[in-house]
Amino acid sequence: MAEQTQGPGTYFDGTSGLPHSVTVTLEENVIAIASPEGAPLARWDYPALERLPAPEHRLRLGLAASPSTARLEVRDPAFAEAVKQRLDFRTVQIETSERRSRHRVVEWSIAAFVAVLLIGVVGMPALTELLLPFIPRSAEIPIGAAGHEETKKSFEGPGSFECGDAGDQERAGKAVFLKMFGQMEAAADLGVELHPFVIRTRVVNAIAMPGGYVHVYDGIIQDTASPDELAGVIGHELGHVAHRDTMRRMLHTAGLSYLFGVALGDVTGSGGMITAALQVLGNQNTRSQEAAADQFGAALLRKLGADPYALANVFERWSQQNKPSRRMLILYDHPADAQRVAAIRATPAAANPKPLLTAEEWQTLKQVCSGK
Repeated sequence: MAEQTQGPGTYFDGTSGLPHSVTVTLEENVIAIASPEGAPLARWDYPALERLPAPEHRLRLGLAASPSTARLEVRDPAFAEAVKQRLDFRTVQIETSERRSRHRVVEWSIAAFVAVLLIGVVGMPALTELLLPFIPRSAEIPIGAAGHEETKKSFEGPGSFECGDAGDQERAGKAVFLKMFGQMEAAADLGVELHPFVIRTRVVNAIAMPGGYVHVYDGIIQDTASPDELAGVIGHELGHVAHRDTMRRMLHTAGLSYLFGVALGDVTGSGGMITAALQVLGNQNTRSQEAAADQFGAALLRKLGADPYALANVFERWSQQNKPSRRMLILYDHPADAQRVAAIRATPAAANPKPLLTAEEWQTLKQVCSGK
């Protein structure tokens, strides 16, 4: 099969930046570049050529020892292969140079990653704390409302999202839930209007979103053994509202994402590194916030005259059932159970604690998602 010595290409002359469709001819010692009409544009000696980094299935050539940024691109696979064969005496050198360039890019990327990681550990939390007071709480309301609506969309059909309206038992359960939640809201005195919802799902979870939106899943209601345990979980979420933890984490994550994006850019593999770094730094930030929320919940129950150690009871039971809290959605990547239990039980006890609800009220609340 005869060697292909002529084919199409795209030429950049290094001055205008505009691409020019050209005809490329492989002569004995030079590669000739001409316009479609045959007008000569450039003649490059083979020894002067170097292969430039390019997307897959595209050959890109330039002049190695020239200040000119002129380059030639060959996209036709068959002709590109013919050009490579003509340049085979330089292939090893070209590919080695290209690999070295890629290695340098990777090395610089790793160095930038480490540097930005250190900034994220030391500087970003401090910057977040500096910015948070300048964001009014009113700005959190539309964010929380949007999050609430997005969660609602994930449930199918009317009445499949919020419990409390499907029958007399549900309405009675919702009334008891709101009674207890109201007591806790008044005692917490957050200065923020709260929006509590019981969510129709068996997932063991509770979520505090910006703007005072609090979702308590039926799964956590059924999993807790007493009204004080449920109140401990809710108190924990109110701690997040009080401390503005969700907004704090949003600022922290957004800042880190921007920082890593600027530092690493669109480098192959940088997306994975960014994700890993955000996970590490986010988890580190979360653990301190969760510990503070635990303390807030314990203090709130003590203020209400209930059992401040009720949330510790939940953690202990989960440990015995091989359901560590850090695997629960509500408590993902939180401090270890033993540490949380010890910290909660180290807080002052309540004098003669009394349950927040009667036994009858508690059983009524348990029916809030019964569908009756």
